[in-house]
Amino acid sequence: MADDDPIVDEHKDAVEAEPEDTTTSEEPTPRVDSASWQENAKAAQTANKEKFGKLKEVARAYWARKKWTLPVTVVVLVVLLLGVPLTRYLLLGTFLRNQTAVVVADSKTAKPVSGATVTIGDKSAVTDVHGRVFLSPKVGHKQLTVSKKYFKTSQKSVMISWPSKLAQDINLEATGRQVPIVVTDKISGKPLLNALIKAAGGETRSDKNGKATIVLPTNGDTQAATIILNGYNTAQVTVQVTDQEVPANSFTLTPTGKVYFLSNQSGKIDVVKTNLDGTGRQTVFPGTGSEDTQSTSLLASRDWKYLALLAKHDGNSQSLYLINTANDNVTNIDGGNASANFTLVGWSDDTFVYQVNHPNISSWQSGAQVLKSYDATSGKLYNIDQSQGEGSSLSDYGFNNFTSVYLLGDEIVYAKNWYSSYAPNHLSGKSASLVSVKADGSSKHSIKDFAIPDSVQYSYYVAIAPYAPQALYVQVPNGDGTNAYYEYEDSKLTAKSDVTDDTFNKPYPTFLVSPFGKQTFWSEVRDNKNTLFVGNADAQSSKQLATLSDYTPYGWYTDNYLLVSKNGSELYIMPADGSKSTALKITNYYKPQLTYRGYGGGYGGN
Repeated sequence: MADDDPIVDEHKDAVEAEPEDTTTSEEPTPRVDSASWQENAKAAQTANKEKFGKLKEVARAYWARKKWTLPVTVVVLVVLLLGVPLTRYLLLGTFLRNQTAVVVADSKTAKPVSGATVTIGDKSAVTDVHGRVFLSPKVGHKQLTVSKKYFKTSQKSVMISWPSKLAQDINLEATGRQVPIVVTDKISGKPLLNALIKAAGGETRSDKNGKATIVLPTNGDTQAATIILNGYNTAQVTVQVTDQEVPANSFTLTPTGKVYFLSNQSGKIDVVKTNLDGTGRQTVFPGTGSEDTQSTSLLASRDWKYLALLAKHDGNSQSLYLINTANDNVTNIDGGNASANFTLVGWSDDTFVYQVNHPNISSWQSGAQVLKSYDATSGKLYNIDQSQGEGSSLSDYGFNNFTSVYLLGDEIVYAKNWYSSYAPNHLSGKSASLVSVKADGSSKHSIKDFAIPDSVQYSYYVAIAPYAPQALYVQVPNGDGTNAYYEYEDSKLTAKSDVTDDTFNKPYPTFLVSPFGKQTFWSEVRDNKNTLFVGNADAQSSKQLATLSDYTPYGWYTDNYLLVSKNGSELYIMPADGSKSTALKITNYYKPQLTYRGYGGGYGGN
């Protein structure tokens, strides 16, 4: 058998299998070094000649030994055909392909030409932003064609050899005016890579510096153009047809997204949305003119998927509404009771936490205050806790209620304090409690009960202050005019001897947590101006963004941008990485006097 012949065994790897066809016009590819590519090709060709020389020796050996079996004859013929350049690629071209790189540049400027169509044999693709394309045509003599509108088509014959690889540098001659264009992010000012600019039937893409050159016809001073980039709003612009770099051909793109806010521009308090640069203004939920100018509030969840709106739309009673920003649908969550009023706590992911107060319920009755939450995803409303009362009249009562309700991630932490009439004293034997519960009402438990001292007669008040993004100080009266202090962090309560009344009563900033929870944003007053900071989840490793500014924190928009307000009625946006200290104005807005200091996860409340 020929397969057992030692000569065949020695050289049977001379012909390799067909490589996988990796032709693509979208897949990112490394920059091609044409010089090194050609050097490698020459080396491979030399090795190839040596390999085919060995194959000829195999053929001669078979001929001398006269092994005239049919398989051997076929092998000998194939080897001989492969050894002749004229027939080698006719045979290999029936089943072998080889990867080929083509780099297209402008013959005058030497800049890469993107969007050019490159064809070799039966394979075609379009050059990327670097003017590059990779194809896998069949081996052999092929025609290479490169074409693009407003450029002269280039054609040449090439040899696609195997196993060496081919690299081709093609220069195209422009037939129109070469117009330089710059594209940047409107908020950050950073250059934008791979923005597609289309005008007059031609197109190009911006490089890492945001620069591009588009070839346009010379029969007009201007051309309408469209700029497209994933993650940004499409821009319709007018290009000045000039080969000079002019400010008129520097364009900006605005990141996609909508910001929602209150506006009384119409004379009523409406919920309005715009693009991040203030364009595309639309009224989402029109007011009726009956809104309370002091208490109307709009709080956005950290991902801006949902909004909680507190408003008096019927003029008689407050109602709490949910707005789903995916479709701007409005749902009435709670309200309609003329005697009820609301205190908003904030967002725990997609669950909104709030209190309902019923002033018409007497002090000795239960339910005067109810802690609730609403899951915006499932539409479920939860009654988490309610106040308790005892006694029989205005002169004989005792009750507890919720004070200082705060959100720490998905945990609600609050104090339940007791109040009593003068006589009889209903505080005897009672305790105030520090309570923890999940936003859906589960896992409710007392973190610690604090026995009310006998010396206390009318009220016993445990106070809470958030001093860090996910940590609280707890103040507990001793009954003798002094206070004990605790720290609550990571679900642990720890007595603190180093915390004093002055420490507790310090004004602490509201730390706004980013959508992914990895960053915080806050301000500190220095010389009667605000200094803005961004830090990690614990407000450490801070970076100072602005000094002595008039901006105050409003929220985040994704983890990349910060929303700030100015003069209590102007909304701005700026990059979160501090690359630009000035902010882009979005719009004027309506800000009621009500402020939610230290409120839960969400934006728009401070």
